[in-house]
Amino acid sequence: MGSPEDELDIELPELPPRSSAPPPECQTCGDPMRFVDGDWACVDCNGELMGPETG
Repeated sequence: MGSPEDELDIELPELPPRSSAPPPECQTCGDPMRFVDGDWACVDCNGELMGPETG
């Protein structure tokens, strides 16, 4: 492909560590929530199409 000089010098931000604690429970149904689009959400209570760019 290209030479190493052609590569872009991009620094990616450091991601914060994810908590290893269990997910919170849904206040409606009591099931464990999932991490969707950067926040906790209950997929069962919000519909099956909930996810990146759909919910």
